[in-house]
Amino acid sequence: MKILRWILCAMGIMVVGEVCATDQVMLKLQYPEGRVVRYKNKYRLDYFSDKAEMILREGSFTMQGYGEWRSREVVEGVDSVKVTARVDKAGSQAILTGERLTYEQFPYTLDLLNDLSFAWEVAPGGQVGAFGPDFPAFKAKRKDMITDLRQVWMPGLAPVLPDRAVSVGDTWAGEQRFEVPFYDFDAGLEPSLVQFNSAYKLKKIKKQKGHRVVEIEEEREVHYRIWFHIEVLSLVIDGKGSGNAEWEIDIDRGLVLSHNMKIGLGLPQVRMAGDSKPIDDIKAEIELVFSRKLDKLEKE
Repeated sequence: MKILRWILCAMGIMVVGEVCATDQVMLKLQYPEGRVVRYKNKYRLDYFSDKAEMILREGSFTMQGYGEWRSREVVEGVDSVKVTARVDKAGSQAILTGERLTYEQFPYTLDLLNDLSFAWEVAPGGQVGAFGPDFPAFKAKRKDMITDLRQVWMPGLAPVLPDRAVSVGDTWAGEQRFEVPFYDFDAGLEPSLVQFNSAYKLKKIKKQKGHRVVEIEEEREVHYRIWFHIEVLSLVIDGKGSGNAEWEIDIDRGLVLSHNMKIGLGLPQVRMAGDSKPIDDIKAEIELVFSRKLDKLEKE
């Protein structure tokens, strides 16, 4: 079948559902003014560590945090592009050592952000910056939720794309760094941090509903500094690790169709919020999974 496809490509005959692998394409995101899109977003954060007696109780323990939300994203401006995204259908939960926390134990969840908007700027190359709440942050009942949302949302908005035409199998490198202060000083004076050093590969070019769609693989070396906070547990975690991601992009419309990511941090530093010193000899592991998928292109 592969030999036949190459022969058909060489003869200039289109293979149904897939673009010839020898084709070169420019990968570029587009932000036409007035475009309105809806996305489904979801994340999972798993934490494990020993030294539980230093934090919560004897022995080791696990903690899982889950969250999801939908976003209606509107493009504003031409030369200076801004995207404003209203959050709805948001919610989250926490599970400690296998038991889901009650509302009394974890009373503030992502649903507090429903009907609120976030905004970010888009550079000419498609990179995202200046991500923040489009409302006075001091009015939020739980300001750390703003940081939580930003740290999982920002890396899924756009990959680093090459400034040259590429074919299937071509690779390129990219770096992204998002560093902003925590909204609550209980987390300490160091800012929150998300940093990726990535190796990308164009995996496939295909036809989908009349448009050219590319699949991109990404291998990431990562550095995260996050605040993991519920009523009974408040930790600042700082560590490096690795992971991978997959992207689907409609290159005819310059639109991200989906993004899936999974990263892990091995042996990060862990400290109690408000304490400047890390916990000695703690063995901790973090895994973060995030997905973002186009729900509806409401307006071109």
